[in-house]
Amino acid sequence: MAWVGSSTKFACISTARRSPARFTEHLSWKRYSSRPLPRPNGVPLNDKPEQEPTRPDQPPPALAPDERFPPGTLLAGRYRVVSALGKGGMGEVYRADDLTLGQPVALKFLPARLADDADRLSRFRNEVAVARKVSHPHCCRVHDIVESQGLTFLTMEYIDGEDLASLLRRVGRLPEEKATQLARELCEALAAVHDEGLLHRDLKPANVMLDGRGRVKLADFGLAAAAGDVSDAEVRAGTPSYQAPEQLRGESVSVRSDLFALGLVLYELYTGKRAFPVGVRDEPPSKPSCVAAGKRRCCVTGRPPANRRRCRTSS
Repeated sequence: MAWVGSSTKFACISTARRSPARFTEHLSWKRYSSRPLPRPNGVPLNDKPEQEPTRPDQPPPALAPDERFPPGTLLAGRYRVVSALGKGGMGEVYRADDLTLGQPVALKFLPARLADDADRLSRFRNEVAVARKVSHPHCCRVHDIVESQGLTFLTMEYIDGEDLASLLRRVGRLPEEKATQLARELCEALAAVHDEGLLHRDLKPANVMLDGRGRVKLADFGLAAAAGDVSDAEVRAGTPSYQAPEQLRGESVSVRSDLFALGLVLYELYTGKRAFPVGVRDEPPSKPSCVAAGKRRCCVTGRPPANRRRCRTSS
């Protein structure tokens, strides 16, 4: 006997041998109905086992070392935490269910040590204002900022996938066709940011998300700002490994700084290696060898090298 189906509903192949009509009915239930599928012993396939009720004296679920909110925590009376997604120096991200809209969302918090820092909170609120100016299929949407129970957090689009940095660590260099698709989508996303008069200022593989269909979603607008709004003290904010030379020197930040970071990300996308080892910027990177010289194309226009001067990544 063989079984086929999705992660939650199944259909029995052997049924087709006994009754084609019944097998067709099984398949229609599987695809279009939430009715439980019967099996020979009469027990529905998609019935979940009954869970024991939680006792009042039962201790809460154990937290992982990097988790502040256990699964099931209800925030602002609307968002139920499902799991932790990631943690970094600038924030912590959790997956949650929006009980009002009935859809998954991502919640971003400041690290606990910075939760009461007035300057960080101001930047946190600014992230929402800036990110909501950018509306593009390849940019992660930021919905709103919520302040409740002494907590301040952002609600964002939940992306069921992984970041580009994780993918490159896992598989190394990508096939040329796939790398070119991602490169084009990333260029389009960055162009949408620049079209709004904004700079991303922290473009790196870890901030490039890939959804379940393998499409780019540019994320983390925590440092995004208009070029004229970046003070001298903030020029060097970001990730040094992906900063332009003038930004590293603390001189200025501009659209060209984002394009320099874009070039480093594309280098890594096509080669599977960083252009510059960590802390080493004295020598130019090695010439990429993953794409044959005769087959190289501009990642945006698809034109051969002779016409590459016409390539534009932003208006």
